This record gives sequence, C-alpha cells and structure tokens, in this order.
Amino acid sequence: MRDWGDGNIPAKRDPITQPAHYVRGKIEVVQAIQSLDLDYCAGNAVKYLCRFQSKNGLEDLRKARQYITLMIDNYEDWYGE
Repeated sequence: MRDWGDGNIPAKRDPITQPAHYVRGKIEVVQAIQSLDLDYCAGNAVKYLCRFQSKNGLEDLRKARQYITLMIDNYEDWYGE
C-alpha cells in the first residue's frame, strides 16, 4: 500500500502505478479491497463500481453486475451458506 503521509493524494500521478480512475478520496481502490480482504469477484465488483464515473460508464457497471451475478449464482458453493 502506498503511504500518502497526510492522506492527501499527490497532484501528479503515475498512470501505471496510480491511475486517476482508481484514486478517489484518501485511499486507492486496491487499498480498500485489500483491507476488506475481498475475494476476486467482490474485489472486481468494487473496482468497477468505484471507477465507472471516471472511466467506462455503463460498461463498467455491467462488468460489476457480471461479478455480482457470479457471486449470487455461486453463493452456496463459494460462501458455504
């Protein structure tokens, strides 16, 4: 995880390590996903939901829905309930 020091996002971002569509607020989306210990599908759903307004719009919402649908369809097998 990146250390932002005072919590502010640097004015200049490296498009490879800090793409603008993944950095909103005080932490990067990857930091939130890691700190919540989300699995692959949940992490991807969060990723697409967090970036849809600044990257691919409706396409990203559809991608998030795809991952959520996978989670719903496999809920009993994957999450044991």
